[in-house]
Amino acid sequence: TWVMICEPPTATMEKAQIITHVQENLNYTVYDAKWIPSSAKFVVLGSHARGTGALSVFELSKGKVNRLKESEKKESFKCGTFGAASLAQRHLATGDFAGQLMIWDLERPELPVYTARAHGEITNCIDGCGGLGIGGGAPELV
Repeated sequence: TWVMICEPPTATMEKAQIITHVQENLNYTVYDAKWIPSSAKFVVLGSHARGTGALSVFELSKGKVNRLKESEKKESFKCGTFGAASLAQRHLATGDFAGQLMIWDLERPELPVYTARAHGEITNCIDGCGGLGIGGGAPELV
């Protein structure tokens, strides 16, 4: 069960509180979840018990969570970012347990739009940026 929003401490609270707004049961371990930029949608990445990857797209609508897409892949996902994607494309870059870097078009998640060997083993973390901030800049992933 998940999908929680952590609110920062205020003058009346000493610590941050976790407040559950909605929840959804999943049949896989979640390793990362990201809001899809400029939308009420989010993507969840993880691993099934059999070692395959889980990529799910959800939408918040009228106080409920709706599962829009679900895809199972060969390798378990560990991390993801929209950091190097334009707001128009909103491509998701992911890292998996085999060290692969993949970029996904979430409208068509059957096959990645780009794949590269990033590491010899698990990719624990990934982030991106649009470049130097001059115009769009070159997209970069680290």
